[in-house]
Amino acid sequence: MSRDPIHVSTPDPAWADEGLAWADAVCRALGSRALRVDHVGSTAVPGLAAKDVIDIQALVVDLDDPGLVAAMKAAGFVHRADNTGDDPHPDTAPVLGPDDWRKLYFREAAGERRIHIHVRRNGAAGARNTLLMRDFLREDESARRDYGDFKMALAEKTRSDRSAYQAIKRPFISTVLRSAESWAEIQRWAPGVPDSYWRTEE
Repeated sequence: MSRDPIHVSTPDPAWADEGLAWADAVCRALGSRALRVDHVGSTAVPGLAAKDVIDIQALVVDLDDPGLVAAMKAAGFVHRADNTGDDPHPDTAPVLGPDDWRKLYFREAAGERRIHIHVRRNGAAGARNTLLMRDFLREDESARRDYGDFKMALAEKTRSDRSAYQAIKRPFISTVLRSAESWAEIQRWAPGVPDSYWRTEE
């Protein structure tokens, strides 16, 4: 049971600007280690109901680079060393092996709004799925509506049980990802311009 009740909010237009600002903050923290940084997750999809959490994904070359954690800590982010990866999606073909689902996970500094920062290896299946899911839901109105309605209803039924919320949501996400893969093939989808990326001062 969670002491932090689950609450799914109606869409907030402010999430878009917040996401871009936090993507820039993470990019500044990682510097040249960041290949791309993006606002991801439900708050990155305009019109989608979501928990009021800004999810950021940063892609790097080497998750074992010790400078990653040091750089994020220096910027004030909190490393959650117990969270080392995501559950593999059974329908997703492996690309990099164990690194497909590995990640470094960080949270906001004390007193800041809730932020989840996922640092993944560039090219990993988990990284691709995250961007694909976001872009598909941005484009497909019916999928976006169904996903939002599902989350609102599920949160109402599992408000005090975060484990149940995640367990029930997981197969639904797999269904959405299968639809997203079909959409990606038809649209010849590829990740677009990142929300933030390292720039030299020159």
